[in-house]
Amino acid sequence: MKQYSNLNINVIRAYLIHLLTGTGILMSFFSIISILNEDKLLTFLFLVIALFIDVIDGNLARKFNVKKFCPNVDGIMLDSIVDYINYVFIPCIVIYKFNYVPEQFIIILPILILSISLFSFSYLKIMTENYLYVGFPSIWNVIIIYLSILDLNVWNNLIILVILIILKVIPIKVIHPMRYESHKRRNSIIAIGLIFISLTLLLNTLSINFLDKFKSIFEVIWYLLNAYFIVFVIWINLNFKKN
Repeated sequence: MKQYSNLNINVIRAYLIHLLTGTGILMSFFSIISILNEDKLLTFLFLVIALFIDVIDGNLARKFNVKKFCPNVDGIMLDSIVDYINYVFIPCIVIYKFNYVPEQFIIILPILILSISLFSFSYLKIMTENYLYVGFPSIWNVIIIYLSILDLNVWNNLIILVILIILKVIPIKVIHPMRYESHKRRNSIIAIGLIFISLTLLLNTLSINFLDKFKSIFEVIWYLLNAYFIVFVIWINLNFKKN
């Protein structure tokens, strides 16, 4: 009886974790509504919430062996659908709607991002056995958030986006913070901290400048956390070349 009860709990928990993943699509819906209402702040707020959900749901799914207790739901497919919309599709709408690039590029650039990212999502060897993403990952939501924080002009934004598009077809290896076994816990904590710092700076940029004299402190922390991941990616690539 106790074993049967534990099985029920595991099944219920598995479905709840899938439900958590699915709430990401609600964030997509509210984000698109915010874009239509030309509310940039809410657009990004929903994208950040979706990003946070994506950070924690995968860890929960692996910890509680969701695949075993909920075999009829393809968690990878569910996650990929939500991710493509939040990581690629909505950022492309943001680029178009909020004029992140020069006017002559507001159509062609999103088309390039949508097309290249679509094939990278469907490419079976996009992830190595050690959970390294081959090529620049399709984290265009993060890139748009960063461009908003940096508040660059449209030409600088264009240069950065074009460089990242080129990096998508170059076989560099980029860590998946929550899957790289040797540093999973540390990377997960740093990634969550980075989301919090990024959200704070984003809110400060898009609304009232509430950070005041603390802004420089948050910016230093933000740069340091990003520098950590950049250095880690370089180290991983050099390490693989040696092997």
